[in-house]
Amino acid sequence: MSVQRALLLQKRVLGAAYCQFFRNNCFYAKKPYTLKPFSLSQQSVLLPGKERIRSSVLLEDPKQLVSEIPGSPEVQTIYDCLRHGHKVSNDGPCIGSKNPATGQYEWLNFSEVMSRTQAIGSGLIQLGLKPQNDSFIGIFAVNQEEFLLTLYASSAYSMVVVPLYLTLGLQSVLYVINQASLSVVIANSEENALKVLRNVKDVPSLKSLVMVEPITPQIEKLAKEGNINILQFSKLEELGRNSLHDLVLPKADDLFCIPYTSGTTGVPKGVMLTHRSMIACVASLVIGYGEAGMFGGTIMSYLPPAHIYEIVSEVASIYFARRIAFYTGDVKKLMDEVRILKPDILPLVPRIMNALYTRVKESVEDSALKSFLMRTALSRKEKLLKRGKVTNQSIWDKLVLKKFQEALGGNVHMITTTSAPISPEVMKFFRYGSGAYVFETYGQTETLASSMTLPLEYDGGNTGGPVPCNFIKLEDVPEMGYFSKDDFGEVCMKGPSVFKGYFKNEKATQESLIDGWQHSGDIGRWLPNGTLKIVDRKKHLFKLSQGEYIAPEKVEATYSQSKLVAQIFVDGYSDQNYVVALVLPEPSTLKGWLRSKGYKETEDINQLLPQKEVRKSFLMELRKIGKEKDLNNLEQAKNLAFLSEPLSVENDLMSPTFKVRRAQARKHFGSIFDTLYKEGPIV
Repeated sequence: MSVQRALLLQKRVLGAAYCQFFRNNCFYAKKPYTLKPFSLSQQSVLLPGKERIRSSVLLEDPKQLVSEIPGSPEVQTIYDCLRHGHKVSNDGPCIGSKNPATGQYEWLNFSEVMSRTQAIGSGLIQLGLKPQNDSFIGIFAVNQEEFLLTLYASSAYSMVVVPLYLTLGLQSVLYVINQASLSVVIANSEENALKVLRNVKDVPSLKSLVMVEPITPQIEKLAKEGNINILQFSKLEELGRNSLHDLVLPKADDLFCIPYTSGTTGVPKGVMLTHRSMIACVASLVIGYGEAGMFGGTIMSYLPPAHIYEIVSEVASIYFARRIAFYTGDVKKLMDEVRILKPDILPLVPRIMNALYTRVKESVEDSALKSFLMRTALSRKEKLLKRGKVTNQSIWDKLVLKKFQEALGGNVHMITTTSAPISPEVMKFFRYGSGAYVFETYGQTETLASSMTLPLEYDGGNTGGPVPCNFIKLEDVPEMGYFSKDDFGEVCMKGPSVFKGYFKNEKATQESLIDGWQHSGDIGRWLPNGTLKIVDRKKHLFKLSQGEYIAPEKVEATYSQSKLVAQIFVDGYSDQNYVVALVLPEPSTLKGWLRSKGYKETEDINQLLPQKEVRKSFLMELRKIGKEKDLNNLEQAKNLAFLSEPLSVENDLMSPTFKVRRAQARKHFGSIFDTLYKEGPIV
């Protein structure tokens, strides 16, 4: 196909806002991927058959999933992505960190990264690991260049990375080391090294500990006592450089990494992901980004490195020849670093997006003029986006939205988000206000990306259609009243991106992976435009005394739409006939609400909140929203207590991916629930 024909097809498919994607990237123009014309009014294809399977609207043949990157059939493994990035960038900058002395980012070129990965991989072989697919390496580190270098060093020698969450919890970390029989663990800090060394008798497989930070006398002492070989990361690299081994590259179906699910209940499960899984996911991103896709540019890397969202982001960025900038490690200063870096691509999570949205909203709510201008600006930008124009150069961008866009760095071209639901209101604000392409993705560690919104999506409240590397179907959940014939049910995914199974856990594999379909535990709904909306959660059901099931996350999502709620936990006992709610109120709106109810500012909030009338009045606000959103009477909470501290990773009430650990929370708040049920309904 000619370049001109490819451009015409791209314009036909994506509308007047198409960019210079094919024109600027000649290797794509040589063999472009043919996209089937589509409309935002129909974003998935319903295949024939009783299972009501849906596939990507971007596929030429909706029954034929992609497993290779269009235009790059030679890219079969993660290491191939590195070679590809090296070629496309002409050995340009690859990864960088900020120099604390100068405040500027310093970069390693692709060739330097390739050289260092070979040295690090060779060093691991010198430590006794074999260059084969049953050699596992543990990485107990924050998001930094040593993590990515080890990721690619392992790939260069067919080894497998086992990331360890910093906040996974000590017992879970020890469990993973034992289950994976890790002989080598790379730790970034003294704190993490000590966690392992103080429990070295519980991890008999461990032989070597590699330190990124300096080795302290205490670490040296404990390592000697535990007969553990301890060495600096730089020494590991030097060891390998002095004895370089030829690369032993993996095959497409070899294991790439085994990230462990954080586990909202029970012990973590190791998810076996192959190189083919990752490449199929990257292929879907290449196709799905469409006009927003770009080679080069800079991406900010700050998410937990053991999170699959971050791993996919790093692998895809290497393929796209982007510069990956690692943040300094202080999340409180993240947005300051974003303003310095001015990234082109910015991965976000709902928590950050919600905070930025709230900040903008609060900055205008006290001024009728500012509020009017903001509403008008967003309305005008919405109309532009609906016409297929993504821009940050309109008069409304310059007069009203510039400050918000500068908070995102002032140069952002693409924003991605996943990991948790985000409200339609916030999503629309970012789509209209950022002047960037905003993609929302849904998936799991077990499936990588499963659905993704299209480049010119202007709505919120959905996660798009299936990505080109997997099918999605909804299965009946009769106990919850969900049936696939009504376009409701448990979300199940199948395709080359789906994992092989749980490591050394056949029972869990058989329960989750049935006939090649991964059962997510999430309840989805197909919207009329063919997009997927996550509406519920299957696994966290509890039953009331009437015999009716309650899905607490559905209730929590509904009540969280109140600006008075910062966090909420809904639960109930099976011997009771109603649910109760625990709420952490939003400080910025609580005082104003109390004033509106006649309470004086001089009154002590800590004494006010436990009062029954205050709790009742607050609960009525939530129940009003619940009624508007069609919660039934049994789903509506009938008693409420206020929390004095947030649910967090630190107090073990949230997972490292910021999902509530419901079993721990139920136990932790047991005495409060007992008190609420003893008191009885207050509404």
